[in-house]
Amino acid sequence: MSTKNKYWVLALLFLILIINNWAIPFWDQDEPAYAGFARNMLATGDWVVPDFFNDWTHDHRKTPLHFWDIAISFKVFGQNEFATRFPSVLAVFGTLLLLLNQGVKITKKDSSFWGVVALGTSFLVSSVAKISVTDATVLFFSTLSAFGMINTIINPSKKWIFLFWLGFGLGVLTKGPPIIVFTGVFAVFLFAFHPNRMNIFKLRPWFFLPLALAPVIFWGYATYLRDGGVFLDWMYWWYVEKRVAGAVYDQTGPPGMHIALMAVFFLPFLMYFFTGIGNGIKKALAKDSDFIIIIGWLVSGWLLYEFSPSKLPAYVIVAHVPLALLIGIQAQTVIDNRAARAQWTVVVHYVLNYALAIALAVAPMIMMQFEFLKDMSVPMSLRIMLTSVGVIYTILLSIQLLKFNNKLYIPIQFGSAIIFTLSLWLVAPEFTKLTNSSKEVGRYVTSQVAQSYTIVIAHGPGRQPSLPFYLGDNGNKVILESNLNALLELVESNEQYAFVLNENQVLAIQKKRPELIFHKIESQLIDRKDKAVYYILIVS
Repeated sequence: MSTKNKYWVLALLFLILIINNWAIPFWDQDEPAYAGFARNMLATGDWVVPDFFNDWTHDHRKTPLHFWDIAISFKVFGQNEFATRFPSVLAVFGTLLLLLNQGVKITKKDSSFWGVVALGTSFLVSSVAKISVTDATVLFFSTLSAFGMINTIINPSKKWIFLFWLGFGLGVLTKGPPIIVFTGVFAVFLFAFHPNRMNIFKLRPWFFLPLALAPVIFWGYATYLRDGGVFLDWMYWWYVEKRVAGAVYDQTGPPGMHIALMAVFFLPFLMYFFTGIGNGIKKALAKDSDFIIIIGWLVSGWLLYEFSPSKLPAYVIVAHVPLALLIGIQAQTVIDNRAARAQWTVVVHYVLNYALAIALAVAPMIMMQFEFLKDMSVPMSLRIMLTSVGVIYTILLSIQLLKFNNKLYIPIQFGSAIIFTLSLWLVAPEFTKLTNSSKEVGRYVTSQVAQSYTIVIAHGPGRQPSLPFYLGDNGNKVILESNLNALLELVESNEQYAFVLNENQVLAIQKKRPELIFHKIESQLIDRKDKAVYYILIVS
């Protein structure tokens, strides 16, 4: 592929990451909590301990770099969804550029490029640019540290030693232990199996490790001065002890769950997924130093988490980079030798991809025929769009098969993945009509009241942080109060209040004040599998 065409592909990958980031309301729970931390930092000047709306965001607190990034983005773009996600977009795209630029150190140039396309269209990797969690930032810093270590193993230089420790230090400041575990296991693996093992010591951890940890140590000391160590004790308990001892929020699964999910995330490249891993292991066992590096990266970012009781797909996002490289290598092998495809992988690949395409094409238009789905009230516009995506993907898969033995097969296949992923994110705003009640409540209330009004949240199913974030868009004071007697007192107080209530609270208030008018807002709250129904009351 020409250099010019590669630039166009990179532009499309960037478009995937950023498209509709301004149009998709916050996904509960983490994203609006992080936005709330950033808003509070700007409002109070407290950049040390993350804080926003009491217990609703208590479990979302972390080391602060991601929140600082969002706060800086708020300064540039305003306090909105696009600004919240923009640091994650830069982090994911930076990861793609790192892979494109440095992947050639351990594989062919074109293999690295196909790997970039596979990574950029991974359903998980593209989603962390659209859900502003810490994982995109951790992915970038982990990839930077990985290439720092790889370059040190292959050809040590001061630049890459510095970049290794820079990525390590900032990764710790973003999410703490994950990058420590990853780089530690990767270093041990390379020392055990790579022929240049002694170059690992060129990283000089006895000198650089304290320097790399200095930012998080200084921040931790600042929190200690603030609360005497309460926040640090909670961080250790929540992010270390609790995850080692068991699952968090019942987010668990058996060993093998992560590798199965990664196969799903790379579904458009499934025929290269297991073959790539298998061939990579064979070549690593044959002492091919390049594949020792790739397999070591994969193992270090993935294997330990298979045996952890607490499981989330993003825990192993670092492993997506070497997997994408292995996919790119297999794709380039097809270009170099068109017969190099195992028949079973091709059959499984197209059976599963056609199943997905046909399900998208057919299911949205017939789902309302099933009694147990009728209450979902899926908009017709969303059903039409999903059907269109399914039809488009079915056509793209068919074109691939028509060109199966043609030299254009790989560009068509990888181009299909770009079109499919882009089309899914184009549809996303329609999907969020099912879950946008928090934004609708915030939009309605802030349009009806002046800044002098106090907004009272008496009802918040799931305690979603998006609700207080949107209600605070105009700078109104937002408080929690669900006690019925206290609510009745506030209604009778002749002060300026806006209330967010449930039906039982409304009935109780109507008994005393039947003349009051309530505005109802509802939508499907997907993650709780129930409708979110709110009643808005404004009194002055």
